[in-house]
Formats: sequence, C-alpha cells, structure tokens
Amino acid sequence: MRIFGEVLLFLGLVLLWLGGLGMVRFRSPYVRLQVAGVADIGGTSLFLVGLIVWEGWEATGGLALVLLLFLLFTGPLATHAVAKSAFVRRIRD
Repeated sequence: MRIFGEVLLFLGLVLLWLGGLGMVRFRSPYVRLQVAGVADIGGTSLFLVGLIVWEGWEATGGLALVLLLFLLFTGPLATHAVAKSAFVRRIRD
C-alpha cells in the first residue's frame, strides 16, 4: 500500500504542477479557471488520498480526510464565484 500511496502523491503533484504551468501559459481568464479547477480538485484530491493511503488512519490521515472533504465542497464554489464575477464584469477572452 505504501507504493500505491506514493504513486498517488506523485500523480497529485504532477497535476498540481501542470495546473500551475497552465495558469502561466493560458491568456483567457475562463481557460485559466478551468485549469485551476482541475488542478485544485484533481491534484489536491489525488495528493490527499495518496497521503491517507501512505500514512494510514492515524491523526495525519484523519486530518487529510477532513481537509479533502472541505476542499471538495469549497473548491467548486470558489471557482463558480470567480467565474460569475468575471462574467458580471464582462471580462472577455
């Protein structure tokens, strides 16, 4: 299980790194929001699940689970709020 946890940690870090690269690379605010959303939800979720698998159900694993649930609920809300703000202000590509 330790190797599986390390693979998940690595995949999460790769997704987060690609998200950061996409934030620098793309010009459109809406494409940046999409890249940030995928990196936020996908990368962070993979990283935290990998941490839970790697660490086990001790204190660190429990805290990672609470943080994962919090991010799964608040990440899409934050992305939606930023997208709506950009739409209301009529920010174009």
